[in-house]
Amino acid sequence: MEKLKNGKVFIWMQLLGFDREDSDRGAARFLDQTGFLPDGACALLFHPDFVNQYKGMDEEYELPADNCAYYGIPRNAERERQPWTNYNLRDLSGNLSDRGTGMYAGIMGVSIGDSFHQEWISDHPELQFHTRGGKRRGLFALKRFKNGAYYEDFFVEQLCRTLVDYGFKGIHLADGFSPSGNIYHGDYSTDMVTQFIDHTGLILPDGIAASLGNDEAEAEDARADWIWKNVRAEWIEFMCWRWESFFKKICARVHAIGREVMVLGMYCTDPFETKYCLGTDLARIMNAGVDYLTANILPTSCFIASPWDTQDYYFHRYMAIAPITAAHIRQGHLVSMVGLQDATEEWDMMKHVPCLHERDLYTMMAYQLAENGGSRRALEGYFLCLGDGIKRADWDWERERMEIAFSADVDRTLSPTMLWSDHAYENMLAEYIQTRRFTPFKLFYELAKAGTHCGACVRSEDLDSFTGTLLVPDFDMLSLEEQRKVAAYDRGAVVCTAHAGFEPAAYGIQPTILFADRFSNRPLTVFAFGASPDDDTRAAIEALLTQDDGKPNLEGDPADAPDFPYTLVDTLPFVKVTTGFRDALARLLLDIGDCPLTCDKPYLAYRLKDGTIRLYLFNDNDVHYRRAFVTMKEPVADTRTVSSFPILPVRYKDAATGGLTHQYVGGSTYKQSFEVKLQPGGVTLIDVYPQ
Repeated sequence: MEKLKNGKVFIWMQLLGFDREDSDRGAARFLDQTGFLPDGACALLFHPDFVNQYKGMDEEYELPADNCAYYGIPRNAERERQPWTNYNLRDLSGNLSDRGTGMYAGIMGVSIGDSFHQEWISDHPELQFHTRGGKRRGLFALKRFKNGAYYEDFFVEQLCRTLVDYGFKGIHLADGFSPSGNIYHGDYSTDMVTQFIDHTGLILPDGIAASLGNDEAEAEDARADWIWKNVRAEWIEFMCWRWESFFKKICARVHAIGREVMVLGMYCTDPFETKYCLGTDLARIMNAGVDYLTANILPTSCFIASPWDTQDYYFHRYMAIAPITAAHIRQGHLVSMVGLQDATEEWDMMKHVPCLHERDLYTMMAYQLAENGGSRRALEGYFLCLGDGIKRADWDWERERMEIAFSADVDRTLSPTMLWSDHAYENMLAEYIQTRRFTPFKLFYELAKAGTHCGACVRSEDLDSFTGTLLVPDFDMLSLEEQRKVAAYDRGAVVCTAHAGFEPAAYGIQPTILFADRFSNRPLTVFAFGASPDDDTRAAIEALLTQDDGKPNLEGDPADAPDFPYTLVDTLPFVKVTTGFRDALARLLLDIGDCPLTCDKPYLAYRLKDGTIRLYLFNDNDVHYRRAFVTMKEPVADTRTVSSFPILPVRYKDAATGGLTHQYVGGSTYKQSFEVKLQPGGVTLIDVYPQ
């Protein structure tokens, strides 16, 4: 049995996916079902007491039900929950390792109220996570015991014993151990605020300082309000430092015993949202030694399973996480969760929305990071969620699509590429609090919603070796060196955004077009150079700029704009950017680029190393079949459908009659324009072979 080529696949699953009654505890049965060798199976042992209450291997004991199944559910589609023991699980871990893969232990910082066992946190309530309104939930791994000792020091000792004794490859830390609560609504307990002032040296006002020691709701909320109003940036930076310190300690010890650390790290958020909303700097925790960041790019499962039916579909927003996070972290391995099914949360993307699920699989592996004059995929692979209870035929379906997704050997991105600047990122926190301006991530996915997809990111230090159409967000926030680099760029069209009234001439740039949002009280400016839009594009942009979508402006001090409580509902408030302005920017970026084709549907385009052009053609309708019409700027030798749909080849346009015919019925031999069928809510992959 072999691993998939060109990409990594990890499977996150409950113990319900294995059978303790088998002589090998279900290792062979599991691999027979998948039909391929995963890079690792991550046992969703769920409850942190798997580590907190670990008692060693001197005697056999039964694991609590909430380790044997996610939230202790009684069954999945395949079997009833079984009473696993520590010896059973050790056997399974060893058997998987012997077969060429291995097992990671996956835990969360949850508490479920002593539902299945007397929980460790019940004896240590000082470690609970506090939220506004006096609520308490789960474990907060950054807190201290009553005696002042840090929980993390206790945890890492327990963790290392657990990993060694069970023979695990490593640990996967998810919700709770990996930030998932919005810090605006987060923990302002005496412990955390004391850690904050000890670290920063800040002096609290007398009234706020006097409240320390009182962790009733009114006192905590008063501290929260003062901190968020007066020292918000400092609080966020402190939280980033605390998580960095936590992971430095965990990674150093876990690496010393030859194991790996996998971390969720985010909560369907990009690097800046993760910093602002969750208090975690992803680059810093990766530099601290985290081996794998398991980003949760889960547009379909988060949307379909969401109880909030007023939200837009998350596809464009979540997909943009991949290239931007890759550009940000640079170090370590980046894989992403993709939702298969979950018996506990009761959803199934494979069975209920297969077209959307397939689109997730293909698209998240399309995005690139341009670097060193070449290109690499933003994501190294998948972290499949969850993999228990899936039959062999369904695994075969999944494997076929993952292999297709991994098949592109990209040389360069033909769609626009966004510039990533560490300097702008570091300065965005203060800027965003003061102005609530669009972040690069917000710009990336809003343009995709308007039909113009960026296909990659490029870090500013790699700009000298990059060629292609360049989107530069926040030109005014770049360093002087970066601004000079962008101003001198001459290997493609450049489209930039900046603050209102920005004058590119001060940087030696003579823009071919410049415009601003006419209906925002804090408008963005857009300017372009390196290519000039034609008259049709200018007319279309002018028409779009005259349209006010009626959205209200952000009034008052932007810093006072209310923050959202939960990132799965929404993340950041922004100043008004009209839909017409966004669409004008999208039209400009698409029209002045150098992509060798036009298409009447949204698309991504890449040149592969053998010269083939790979197209990702998106159906922008989720309930009807549609057709995409593609015209290449030069005649082509042929095309090939890469995705599982459609079955029939493309229909070429006859140059003489204008009709569309399949080649197998004797159509025209002149191949330049063609039509492709698109499944509802899907994406079709086409390879185009130049002459």
